[in-house]
Amino acid sequence: MSSRPDVATTTERRGNKAPIPTNVDSILTREQSLALRKIENFGWRLAFVRQPLFEPTVTVVVSPDGQRHAVLEADGEVNMQSDIVLRH
Repeated sequence: MSSRPDVATTTERRGNKAPIPTNVDSILTREQSLALRKIENFGWRLAFVRQPLFEPTVTVVVSPDGQRHAVLEADGEVNMQSDIVLRH
């Protein structure tokens, strides 16, 4: 018997929310939207948006090779040195 949890019984902390909300354009600041369009030209893409209760929204982008993640700050800056914790 495998010690790995069954995928069907594993609880997803996000629930049934999509990693990228359908209303993402209304969630991102103007500066984030502009910065996202610029970095998409270099292959970066929006990975997910965290919307924790009573905390600021966290917008995360991923590099073209999928090896690096960065936080897209509210002012449009791409923070490659963020302390965000990613689940695998």
